[in-house]
Amino acid sequence: MSILKSSVIAGALIVLGGMLGSASAQEKTLKIGAAQTSAGSLPIIIADQKGLLKAEGLSYERFDFKGGGPAVQALASGSIDMCICAAEHAVRLQEQGLGGKVLVSLLDHHSYALLTSADSTAKSLADLKGQKIGITSAGSLTDTTMRYAIHKLGLDPDKDFQLIAVGRAGAQQAAIKAGVVAAGMFTTPDIQITLGESKDFKIVEDFRTLAYPTNGLIVTDGWLKENPETAAKVVHAVKTALADIQKDPTILTGALKELYPAVRDEAIIKQIVNDVATGAVSKDGVLSQESYTVLDGMLRAANADAKVTAYDDLVVKNLQ
Repeated sequence: MSILKSSVIAGALIVLGGMLGSASAQEKTLKIGAAQTSAGSLPIIIADQKGLLKAEGLSYERFDFKGGGPAVQALASGSIDMCICAAEHAVRLQEQGLGGKVLVSLLDHHSYALLTSADSTAKSLADLKGQKIGITSAGSLTDTTMRYAIHKLGLDPDKDFQLIAVGRAGAQQAAIKAGVVAAGMFTTPDIQITLGESKDFKIVEDFRTLAYPTNGLIVTDGWLKENPETAAKVVHAVKTALADIQKDPTILTGALKELYPAVRDEAIIKQIVNDVATGAVSKDGVLSQESYTVLDGMLRAANADAKVTAYDDLVVKNLQ
């Protein structure tokens, strides 16, 4: 090869390298917190796996918390850009003057169930009156849900039960087995994994048929004001991922295996994929009026003095 040709090729490679470096430098990395490792993260993982985020010049880091309470605290402090959290946390941000918004709805049906030991005589939440119930953390969706359900029974969550912050599935299992709590709150896919891998537990109260904005990408008004273009790109990528799930639910399998690499049982994986695709996951990424109505009722039942943010103030309409 001639010296001249070698010089030309070398120069081209340097230019190409510079271009690639520049493109990489322009990619924006989002810090996304999740209330816990749950099905709410699956649409985001799919958006990443299918290159939908990359096509928008985005990448992300996910941080899994031990409940919605600490996750939304990180969001409020600016430690993360957005939160995979229940829509009720957007309401709480509004109450704090931070203007929480649901950027994209991820799961528009409740994803939790109350599990107890298989040998328990309890057949419903009412049968557990006077006992300790495990929630993930104070102020989380599990906390609000239990208070709502207890009020629906005509009972007092602070007098007739003890709500104990335990954490996620592994801690809930251990607490139930040790008798620390009589029952605990589990989310999808922890419900399917727990029941599929062990005969030691059973569902005593199932909330998964309830329309409810269990998970959405929650942002503050401050972040939204500073990052309108990024917000629009996120909405486009995630809504495309949600549409792809509707077309082919099996794409959830790859995301699920990334989220839960230790789960190898194909029957359990298939059950989770079916439950998420047919019940939990949002079809279009828009917070539904039906799920908002249940949210409103749940928050007011848990706290009669609650000032629930109006629907129009909770969603980001110009990006929907």
